[in-house]
Amino acid sequence: MRFDDVFDHLGDFGPYQRRQYFMLGMVIFSCGVQVMMTVFTLDLPNHRCALPGVQNDTYQIQGSAHDQLVQDYIPLMSRAQSIPAYSQCFLYGDWLISVYNGGNYSNEADTRHLVDKNDRSNSSQRNQVACSSWVYDTSDLSSTIATQMNFVCGDTLLKSHAIMTMMVGQVIGCLILGPLADIVGRKRSMMIALSLHLLASVLTTWAFNIYMLGALFLLNGLAMAAAYCASFTLAMELIGPKYRHVTGVSATMFWSAGMLWLCLLAYFLRDWQHLQLAASCPIILFSGYFCLVPESARWLIRKGRNSEAKSIIRKAAKINERKLPGFVFTDETTEEPTIKSESILSLLKCPTLLIRALIVFLNWLVCSLTYYGLGLNVGQLSGNIFLNFCLTAVFEIAATLVIVFAMGKFGRKSLYCSLLLLGSVSCILTLFPVLYGDESLKWTVSMLAMIGKFGVSGSFAIIWMFTSELFPTSFRAGVTGISSACARIGAVIASYIANLVSVLCARIGAVIASYIANLGAGGDVGIILPQLVFGTCGLVAASLALFLPETQEQQLPDSMEDAMKFSTNRRAEKENDKEDEAYVHLSSDQPALTSQSC
Repeated sequence: MRFDDVFDHLGDFGPYQRRQYFMLGMVIFSCGVQVMMTVFTLDLPNHRCALPGVQNDTYQIQGSAHDQLVQDYIPLMSRAQSIPAYSQCFLYGDWLISVYNGGNYSNEADTRHLVDKNDRSNSSQRNQVACSSWVYDTSDLSSTIATQMNFVCGDTLLKSHAIMTMMVGQVIGCLILGPLADIVGRKRSMMIALSLHLLASVLTTWAFNIYMLGALFLLNGLAMAAAYCASFTLAMELIGPKYRHVTGVSATMFWSAGMLWLCLLAYFLRDWQHLQLAASCPIILFSGYFCLVPESARWLIRKGRNSEAKSIIRKAAKINERKLPGFVFTDETTEEPTIKSESILSLLKCPTLLIRALIVFLNWLVCSLTYYGLGLNVGQLSGNIFLNFCLTAVFEIAATLVIVFAMGKFGRKSLYCSLLLLGSVSCILTLFPVLYGDESLKWTVSMLAMIGKFGVSGSFAIIWMFTSELFPTSFRAGVTGISSACARIGAVIASYIANLVSVLCARIGAVIASYIANLGAGGDVGIILPQLVFGTCGLVAASLALFLPETQEQQLPDSMEDAMKFSTNRRAEKENDKEDEAYVHLSSDQPALTSQSC
């Protein structure tokens, strides 16, 4: 008797499983909070060089004298919609002469004297020097890690480095602590990871330099990846096959719910340290899972600990109000039958499956690249950062609901490609309101980005299931592991794209501006260049995914032979059913398809 047959008597998703599913989902909830918190804690708001010698200088203009000082001593970079944008890294050198000569222009009379004293009309001939202090726009967030550690000018990439360390930590967590769940158990692995998660999250509140921040982000990323994998696996092994696909996809809503909770916290706690601490302390509640969450009965049976597994099954049956027949508790309740050993290296012998795997790896990378790119780029969109972030979470939940109700009807491949194409096209379309629209159409850029997030969130949720159904049991876990690693690589790349685009715009900005002007268009292309990158990558990935076979209503392949039987055209498959049956009948005496025939 296979373990999945136990659910015929226990119930696939009864009260016991629902309670455990919710508690384990809260682990995913916490991971979503900590990963996406960098949108707020690492946000770099508008800023400019501080005026040396001016007491209480702020980014917000305090009066006409303050405005005149900024105009005369901070180089003007651009002016859009009558709003001046001043240099973020340089100020005029003659200001320093006045400061070094003892000038202290903290009152309006002295300021007017300084402005009238020197001729500032020919700014092109004035010497510019790098500034060493800055003032930041505090209208949305009073303090962030980026403003406290000054991730500006030559240190702009430090923000991307910090995010990168968290993503690298997730790769390590998947590769090291992930397999630990197969050795020491799902529950124990999860509790170890949650302990590290609590430690790193709380200590991050007092990170005082980029090195300490990077180390804690690395540890937290490692812990979150391990906790996510262990809790998700434990939840799926508690649920019967009839509801496993639905609950697997729906688990992403815990992540989205965590984003909504984070947005609420960030709205009321504008200081990054207060926000970090408030979001981290509740993790201690997971310590109660030592008593509340059982080990996976499936894992216990695999390890020969049948008595413990039977105790858990009996408890579940009691809560579900089910009576189990005696044969359920026999030693014949085991795992799946033994599958022919085939390593992931067998892909090299089969060009068809190898190409299929490469397409899947690329799609994982692009989905993660676009998901994290759009999510972490929320602060750069026009409009309120809190509203934009809240909308991204709402659109993610909507995408999950669409998948739950539509995947059974439209299939994996069709729905996946459609959602990824929708997200990609939406990202590319942001170009037009920026170039040809005015200030009143800025909201369309944010809305198109949200639609892009809807599409990529849905496709990201589908590809987890799609991948597991495309490859045989013999190396399914290996392919999924490599796919997950590709996703982390995409997340690392996403953390750099916005900054690299900023550097690119700074170097070729004049050329782009001139070309756009000749087209009769305007706008800051740099704002939406990340979306153009994400959209282009998504179009390529979605186009390649069209060559993958559909897996709906197909048996999970146990071997390479089974995987090769998938048809890339289900309509043609149905039309040729009779021909296929005749072929099978005529070739019944021929050797079966083997991996060497790939």
